[in-house]
Parts: sequence; C-alpha cells; structure tokens
Amino acid sequence: MLSPQSSGAALDAGNPLAAVAQPFRQQQAAVQALPQPHRIEVDEGAVQAARSSARKQGLIVGVLFAIVLGGIGWIAGGASQQGADRTKSAHDAHELATDLTKAKDTIDQMKAKVTDGGKSLVGDRKFPPDLAKTLSGMHVDFAGDKLFGRRFSGVPADTTTGLFDFINRVEALNTKKDLIVALLNKLQKPISEELARPAGQLPLTLVAIVDKSTGDLGTLLAPLVTPIAPDDKNGVPDKLTFTNPKGGNTTWPRFTGDKIPKDGAVMPVSPTSFDKVCPSPTKGPIAQLMSNMNSLVDDIQGQKGDDSIGLDAKPGLSDMASKLAESLNKVN
Repeated sequence: MLSPQSSGAALDAGNPLAAVAQPFRQQQAAVQALPQPHRIEVDEGAVQAARSSARKQGLIVGVLFAIVLGGIGWIAGGASQQGADRTKSAHDAHELATDLTKAKDTIDQMKAKVTDGGKSLVGDRKFPPDLAKTLSGMHVDFAGDKLFGRRFSGVPADTTTGLFDFINRVEALNTKKDLIVALLNKLQKPISEELARPAGQLPLTLVAIVDKSTGDLGTLLAPLVTPIAPDDKNGVPDKLTFTNPKGGNTTWPRFTGDKIPKDGAVMPVSPTSFDKVCPSPTKGPIAQLMSNMNSLVDDIQGQKGDDSIGLDAKPGLSDMASKLAESLNKVN
C-alpha cells in the first residue's frame, strides 16, 4: 500500500490507480491548506500597564462622578440651608414684631400716666403721689439684646435701620423716665406745699432787720422761724421771731413807725417782689420736672416739623413701633 509521502510523482492518467489516488491528493492538499494554530506570546508588563491604566481611568471616572454627585448635593444642601435660614429669619422677625407690640403697650401706658400727672400738677394744682411709684415699675423692654442671634434675611433694609434707631430712642426714653421719677421723689414735699396755696400767693418767709447797726452797707435779711401763710386769718403779728444772722432766734417787734426802735425792729419782706428777684428754689426743679415730662410725651407721640425755625418732624415712638412690627410680620 502506498503512503501519501511515497507518491512524489503524479500517476499517469492511464494508470488504473490514478482514479483512486486523485481524491486522496485533493484531500491532502485541503488539509495542508488549513491555517495552522499559532502560540500568542503576551508581554506581562504590558498587561500590568493596561490594568493600571484601566484602574486609573476607573478612578478618574469615579472621582468625576463623585464630584458631580457632590455638586448636586452641595446645590441641594445650599438650597436647604438657605431655606432653613429664611425660615429662621421669618421666625425671628415675627418674634421681634411681638416684642415691639409689647414695647408699644408700655410706651402708651407711660405716656398716659405722665400726661395725667401733668394735668394734676398744672390743672388741679395737686401733686400726683403715686406717679413716681407707677413710673418706677414701667420699663420699655426693647434693648440691643433683642437683635442678638437674629437673622434678617428678607427683612427690608429700612426696617433693620429703623430697629437700631428705635433701640437708641427707647434707651433715651427709659433714662428720661428715671429722671422724672427722681425729681418726683425729691420735690414731692416742697411742691405739695406750694401747690396747696392759692395760685399767685406766696407765704411770708423773710424779714429785714432794722437797728442801730444798719448803716451804709444796708440791712440784713433773716428767715422767719415760722413762715406766715398768705391766707392766715390772723395776719402778720406785731412781733416776729426770726433766725438771727448773729446766732440764735430773736423776737423783735414789727416796724410800723417812722423811727427805728432803740432795740431794733424787723420789716416783713414782700414775698412776691422777692420771688421776682430771687425765685423760689422749688420753682426751678418744678420747671425742670414739667419740661422733662413734656419732652417724654413728645418723644412718644412725635413732633411736627416747623421750617420757620428749622425744626424737623420727629416720628413718635408709638407709631414707630407699630410700623416696624407691621413690616416684620410681613417677612416669610
């Protein structure tokens, strides 16, 4: 039997085996024509480099993805924080509006009490005995601590400025109120005594000493030990007791003649004329008291402007509190 390797030459077409050998040769040629498998050699360094590159690319993609998500979170978080801030701002604004309303109530009550006290002093000529105690218990509670820790997002700028102005004016109002209380306590006795007398009438309190020592330097004035009321039914007595400038109390006759008595005499000094030259020590404080009371009322109710004297209009604290509270209640 012939092997494929032994048939190097082609068989003669006339050979009876040519018909058998031809298919075999064709099959052998087909087998030899098939592609033969090859071994692929892979560089391990290249594989590691490729893996490292893939990891880096994956890391970069992950970081970028995280940044994108973080950015979305930051936007969402920022919006959330802004929402929280705005909510707190609205809450703070409404709380301040409530405090302003309470302050306004105290301010209005203070104005009413001081106004009534002024009417009592001037109209009824009576000292208001409970006014000092009543005012002492009043304090407009709206100081700078009311703004501590507050947020003002959404609060109009003029409202914020108005709050600072209101705080300063309230502090001045409380100080003025304390001064009025001090004057009321200090002047209660002398004012009560003065107001108890008929209007325009003053007691006799001084005498002029007339004796032999009265010379070119003039006479001396001395206070009576017991003042004489203008409506005293007994009138001015014939003898008057006064505090002698030389010491002690002295009683001398009232000078009525045309000659100075040997032992001296005293002449009553007209209280009205003396008051014009030397006003009563209580009148200055009374004027100061009324001036401060009127000023406090003006601060609360406001003042109209007057261009003729260069006086600008000044809003009242009561209306100011109402407008600020209204503006703060609108914050949402």
